[in-house]
Amino acid sequence: MARKTEVQSKLEKLLGERSGQKSRKKVIYGLYDNSAESMYVRINDFLIDHSRVPLKEKAYFFHLLAVMIDAGIPVMQAIDILASKSKNERFVRILDTIAYNLRQGVPLSKAMSRFPDVFGEMELGVIKSGEAAGNLDKMLFKLASELDKSNELQIKLVTASVYPVMVLLILVLAAAGMLTFVIPSLMDLLLEGGLSEEELPLMTKILVGASDFMVAWWWLLVVMGFVIYFSFNFWINTEDGRYAWDVFKLRIPVIGELLRKVYTLRFVSTLGILLESGLPVVKSLEIVAISMNSDTYSLKAWEVINRVKNGEKISDSLADTPFLFSDTISQMIGIGEKTASISLISEKISEHYDTEINHSLKRLTSLFEPLMIIIVGIFVALLALAILMPVFQLSQVVS
Repeated sequence: MARKTEVQSKLEKLLGERSGQKSRKKVIYGLYDNSAESMYVRINDFLIDHSRVPLKEKAYFFHLLAVMIDAGIPVMQAIDILASKSKNERFVRILDTIAYNLRQGVPLSKAMSRFPDVFGEMELGVIKSGEAAGNLDKMLFKLASELDKSNELQIKLVTASVYPVMVLLILVLAAAGMLTFVIPSLMDLLLEGGLSEEELPLMTKILVGASDFMVAWWWLLVVMGFVIYFSFNFWINTEDGRYAWDVFKLRIPVIGELLRKVYTLRFVSTLGILLESGLPVVKSLEIVAISMNSDTYSLKAWEVINRVKNGEKISDSLADTPFLFSDTISQMIGIGEKTASISLISEKISEHYDTEINHSLKRLTSLFEPLMIIIVGIFVALLALAILMPVFQLSQVVS
């Protein structure tokens, strides 16, 4: 028995556990000082503090927090429990800091506002309204559902874009490899077989010229790539460039239509949940304007705010830009304004647009598949002709 106890204590010490609980060091931002720690610890802290908290992690946190509050568990205790269960190290530190601030009497919304890169204006506005109205658990359920939908949409968009991006990337890499290694060897073989450069077919000459340029000036292509990349980044960080690029994306055939649906869904769903939480219309619209990922839609939201302040309706302002908001959206919002049920109408619109986006993604995927097959087929056919035609000529010369 003594031997078993000794082995168990050693195992617990090795695993860092006591009585089934995993021991961990709490890091409280504002109090934690790692200046006396080793370089490894400081580098590790830097990487953790600059890591990203996934949207799924936040949605899961808000849902469990709502469940615990609804069950009667105090907010501070609930956050302590969730901090011990989270697997994201930065989020654990954030939750520990929030719990510490709650013990000092700071409201939950204010404690979360210390981390604007994690908790957005929309989330803080909903939580603050829930605290004021005494229905925090209800609003957290709504917030968790909204974030969960946003996460699912994000995954669908990324999944739909992976296939064409990967195909194009493989084509570019294959073309670079052919031009750098295969074509020079083939050219040497053809010249040794008796063919002169003048006798080569036009397609082969173009391919050989591209290969020679790639081998001799590859460094120039790399420099040009960096110049184009940084120039483009500089341009889109200017006000004119940012808006021009945003409008260009919205006007791309098929893809632009999908983006407009995504931004419309985000605009309407965010507005609906903020109004349902009890925030005033103008304040809700301001949060919508800040939280939009499109500069064009954000600019439109600020225009709506100014017109609402002047006594105009939201629906009238949206109706002026049918490119951004369809007539159906402005008409349904108008009905919501007349019946004082914008939040309910917004929820219905969100459900409809969520279905529309799913159908659009399926159509986009079904369009990309044959398009990628055609592109790959053309690439392979041109490459095969450019390589095989001189080989046939060489066989005729030899015979």
